Amino acid sequence: MELLETLSTDANYSAQTYFEAAKSADFWSRVIVFFPALVSAAAGMVTAFYSVRIGGPISAISGAIAATASFIGSGKQAGFYRDSARKYTNLRHAVRLEISLAGAKTEAEMEEITRALFERRQSIVSTDEPVPNRFFDRASSRISAGVTSYNQSGGT
Repeated sequence: MELLETLSTDANYSAQTYFEAAKSADFWSRVIVFFPALVSAAAGMVTAFYSVRIGGPISAISGAIAATASFIGSGKQAGFYRDSARKYTNLRHAVRLEISLAGAKTEAEMEEITRALFERRQSIVSTDEPVPNRFFDRASSRISAGVTSYNQSGGT
C-alpha cells in the first residue's frame, strides 16, 4: 500500500509539473508568433502612412519571423507536455482507485496491481520530454496551496 501511495504522489507531482510546463510553452509559442506579427503590422502601417523607409525592412523581418515560427509549429512542445500531464493524471486516478479497493484484494493481487501500475509509469516516463526544474518548483507550490485537492473548488 505504501508503494501505491508513493506512486500516487509521484504521479500527482509529475502531472502538475507537466501542466505547468505546457502552460509556459503555450504562452511563449504564442508570443513568438504574435509579437513579431504585431510588429510587422505596425511597421507596415508606419511605412504606408508616413513613408518611413526603415518600416519596410522591419515589417519584412518581423513577418518572416512570425511566419517561420508558425510554420515550424512553435506550439508543439506544449502539446507534448500536455499529453504527458494527462497520462500522469490518468495514472494518478488509477492508483487512487486501486488504493480505495485494496481492502477487498489479496496480497498477491495487490502486488500484481502495484507492479502493473509501476510498469505503466515507466512507460509514460520513457516517452516524456524532460522539463526544467523550475516547473517542478511551480508545481510543488501549487500542490502545497491545494490546487490538486478535491476539497477545494476547481481542483483536479
